[in-house]
Amino acid sequence: MKAYIIEKDKLKNNIDIVKKRAGDKPIYGVIKAGGYGLGLLQFARMLRDEGIDRFAVTEPSDAIRLRMAGFIDEEILVMRSVATEGDVSDIIDAHAIATIGSYNDAMLLSGLAEKHSEIVEAHIKIDTGMGRYGFLPEETEKIAQIYRFMKRINITGLYTHFSCAFANKKMTKQQLDRLLETAQTLRNAGCNPGCVHAGNSSFLFRGDLSSTDAVRIGSAFLGRLPFRAKANCGLQPVGYARCDVAEVRWLAEGQTVGYGAAYRCKKPTRIAVIPFGYTDGFGVARVNDIFRFRDKLRYLLHDVKLLFMRKRMYVTIRGRRAPVLGHIGMVHCVADITGIQCEVGDEVVLDVSPLYANPLIERIYE
Repeated sequence: MKAYIIEKDKLKNNIDIVKKRAGDKPIYGVIKAGGYGLGLLQFARMLRDEGIDRFAVTEPSDAIRLRMAGFIDEEILVMRSVATEGDVSDIIDAHAIATIGSYNDAMLLSGLAEKHSEIVEAHIKIDTGMGRYGFLPEETEKIAQIYRFMKRINITGLYTHFSCAFANKKMTKQQLDRLLETAQTLRNAGCNPGCVHAGNSSFLFRGDLSSTDAVRIGSAFLGRLPFRAKANCGLQPVGYARCDVAEVRWLAEGQTVGYGAAYRCKKPTRIAVIPFGYTDGFGVARVNDIFRFRDKLRYLLHDVKLLFMRKRMYVTIRGRRAPVLGHIGMVHCVADITGIQCEVGDEVVLDVSPLYANPLIERIYE
């Protein structure tokens, strides 16, 4: 049976570290994309059990799911700008907090709030360099008009998102300064920005939280941060996949394995056929999607390093590592179990990030 296992002790360890690092700052538990692969509702319950009662999602429908699952009193922020009447209706029905990133967003939200006879809570999004949703910092007059003329919108927060907190402290400080300047400009105009927040997981461990009011944390809970010093933070990677060996057999010297015949046995080899492949998330990684010169150089150096290191992928069977042979297939892979006491039905443990694990695979908290 295929399953994705979330180790509760490791997850709790990471939550405790995040809480200690945040100090007295409120924490928004970011549970977008199916709870970062941990399961939306299961992950939310774990966070709530550990004292986190603010959540952030990207889809208004997720806010509905949380309310229907019993998250009645918790604060839920929808982090993308409202785009359609359906989005706004879901946010109103869920009594969630909307994100306003443009004046048109505000007009749509205000109009439907009036139609539903509701006061809708909202946070203003400022685009300080991410280039997605948000008012530009110089558009404070447009923001002020929302306060003045759209009485069905109750603005309780102002935030931005850091683009390079994992790598570029100078740029991150510039983004933070733009947000704080925008907040002060609004205050000077008689508009209360409410909760000012910007800190994401990388910033939590690399930045100064003193000038903002809350943090938004997702990947740190998983223990999978995109910078080298993460091991020193005490975070532990959460989650692994498991399934059962489907076939055990011997391959003769010279026999090939997998698509492209990429591996040829140098001697008689005992193998395990494992019903777990790249469609399940094994061996999957983000593609190299940026092509600046420095990025291409970094990708090239990484590939050269792998060439000389001869890095291989492994699975674990009966507590022993078994190297994967050949290319990983869509739903299968093959491991060398020569010298391992392995039989059909034995459990296989695979290192798979929850971000890439097939969402159809059952999540089990242990």
